[in-house]
Amino acid sequence: MSESAGGYPILLHLQDRQVAVIGGGRVGTRKIRHLLRTGARVLLISPEASADLQALAADGAIEWIAEPYRRDMLNDTMPVLVIAATSDSRVNQTIAQDAHRIRALCNVTNGSSDTSDFSNMALIEKPPLTIALSSNGQSPALVRQLKRQLAQELGDEYAILADWLGALRSSPPNDSVSQADRQALYEDIVTSEVLALLRAGDRDKAQRVFQQILLEGASE
Repeated sequence: MSESAGGYPILLHLQDRQVAVIGGGRVGTRKIRHLLRTGARVLLISPEASADLQALAADGAIEWIAEPYRRDMLNDTMPVLVIAATSDSRVNQTIAQDAHRIRALCNVTNGSSDTSDFSNMALIEKPPLTIALSSNGQSPALVRQLKRQLAQELGDEYAILADWLGALRSSPPNDSVSQADRQALYEDIVTSEVLALLRAGDRDKAQRVFQQILLEGASE
């Protein structure tokens, strides 16, 4: 039996990139909140908008064209990403066609997978960590259960250690260390007692163990 084709998971870098969201209701509001966290420049096209979106527009956080969507409205801004979140399937289809003409990726929130270029995954966010889950449309209920379970098990200690490791990667203690040795050092850290100490609330001792591993790695 052949396997069904799945999607290709990616994390889009949208800092300072133009994104268009058409539809200012509950779904559009949720999408825009998340897009703003990526640093994207967000254009909302909708005759109506939620109170949250109106406030964002008033503060200049998003641009709002308070009109119904019309054919080729995307041509002026040329977004790289388009989200069609209206309640009218015909309008959403028009949006998708327009997005494809300007070679933008498009997601239709109430359409089938055939209508969209991508689908959103269930997210667990513990900045800087993002864990994404998908069943390729086979079992949303299972994905929701996995998200609940993982969210309960994933404590703040992982985010703290991710921050420490991120700082280490940006300014390694010894530039002469090979990539293989550096990877081994990271493995030593994540498999050490640092996570357990952070989970127990002993951040000071965790930091001392972390630094000791670095010192031992630098002396080898």
